[in-house]
Amino acid sequence: MSQINFHSDFYEAIKDGNKTQTARVDEPAPELGKGEAIFDDKPSIEIRITKVTHKNFKELTIAEIKKDGFDTKEELWSVLLGFYPDLKQTDHLMLIEFKTV
Repeated sequence: MSQINFHSDFYEAIKDGNKTQTARVDEPAPELGKGEAIFDDKPSIEIRITKVTHKNFKELTIAEIKKDGFDTKEELWSVLLGFYPDLKQTDHLMLIEFKTV
């Protein structure tokens, strides 16, 4: 079972099913199937990992950005830079899609 760590700011959005994707850089790809969303200060959430794809930020569609829980590319880019300060818009992202169980 794959475990994916999340910042606790995303807890409610994941729990409520409003965030169904996460973008990661330089992390191993999780296995499809049963998984767990892990938070530092909140209970874990059981998830099912349904898809893993790779593309750069410039290639992201609005639909993909909305799956990540954001309304605009600018919002997502700002958050990604908080986690990955050296990220460039041409760097490859791993997009992990999941559903809460």
